[in-house]
Parts: sequence; structure tokens; C-alpha cells
Amino acid sequence: MCRVEIYAHRGASGVALENTWKAFNMAHQLGVGIELDIQLTQDGIAIVYHDEQLKRLTGTKANISDVPFQVLEPVKVRKLFKRFGSHQIPLASDVFDWAFAKKIPLNIELKSSIALHPSGPEIITNLLDGMENFHLSSFDIGLLEKMKSLRPDIEVAWIMKKAKQLNELEDYGWVDSIHFHKKFHRAKWLEPIAALDKPIRLYGVIGNERFLRSLHPSVKGLITDYPSRIA
Repeated sequence: MCRVEIYAHRGASGVALENTWKAFNMAHQLGVGIELDIQLTQDGIAIVYHDEQLKRLTGTKANISDVPFQVLEPVKVRKLFKRFGSHQIPLASDVFDWAFAKKIPLNIELKSSIALHPSGPEIITNLLDGMENFHLSSFDIGLLEKMKSLRPDIEVAWIMKKAKQLNELEDYGWVDSIHFHKKFHRAKWLEPIAALDKPIRLYGVIGNERFLRSLHPSVKGLITDYPSRIA
């Protein structure tokens, strides 16, 4: 099965709290890559956290882009029923250094707080200096374009929400790869992308999907909460 890249979505988030050191270490033990989300605080510190809003995992009603890191540093993240325990929010720089030292491939998803910060793309670009074996992904095509202009050598992947966005692909020839929900694993959606020579990674994969037995040749990677079911 492992002719394709496997990325643990927010770490091994099916069995550990998303985007935490525990989730990342569990993914590393399985020998897979890691998908993680990067946000910027008000004062330009890059942290690993998915939501723009803090409420779901911290109980705090605030946007990350409105809060300085000093306020966030002691904050604990947890699930409502505490099955996964409580954890600190990781610094992106610490996770990048750890992944580089251990040669772990990263799928770095850039969130909207980076685009909102006046120096957001430049801050992220500086953090990536010296990094290897990673690519950037985002739903925000404008943010990806800015990152590509700053670092043309970096692979950027557009995360598509809707199949109709395929009609826009020819306008974005600089996009290197596409991330598509698993429901689009059909020739009618994948063939147009393959014709443009853009590799595809599928997200939302659980591990029991029938298409995993016969993946389309354009599929380069799978993004899953349960990497142990696939790796």
C-alpha cells in the first residue's frame, strides 16, 4: 500500500489530541509524515494550532490573530471530555527543528492568520530557512501565491474544497500539487489534474476506503487521522 506518501493529519489525531507533541511523536513512531497547521499570533509568533478561534480547544473566546504569544504561552489545549488530556500549544519553530533532525516529511498547512498579519508570509519564509523535505498547503490561493513569490523553490499545494475550482487551475500554473478530499477519487476529477502534471494528495482518509486498493496513478499521498491503518 505504501507506494504513496502517508501524512498523519494534525499528527496521529485519531488517537491523540490534534497538533500536540503526543500526536506528532505517535506519528513519528509509525514512520510517516506529519500534516500540521500553522497560525500567527498578534505579535508574529508562529504556533501549531488549527482553528482561527481558540474556543474549541481552550475555552477562550478570542482569535489567535488578536492575541499576543505571551498570553497564549501558558494556555492548555484539551478536548471537552478530556480523553486526550491537556497539552501546551507547540511553537512552530520547535516542531520544525524536531522534524528536520528526525528527517520527518512535513505537510505545513498555512492558515488565515498568516495572511492577516502584515509580515506573515515573510515570517514563515524565515522560519523555513534550512528546512528540507516539506511542502506548504493552504485553501488560500492568494497566500500560496505570495509564498511562491518569496520562495519559488518550495512546493505549494492548493487545498481544493469544490470540484468547480478545477476550472481555475489553468490560471494557476505555478501551483505544484493539489490536495483534494477523498470523495473526489474519481477519474473525471483526477484526470484533468493529471493532464496538467500536478500530483494529488487525498485528505479525509480513514483507512477502510475501497479505493485504497486501486489508487489512481496521479495520487501521490494520503492524509489521514489514522496512519497506523495505512502505513
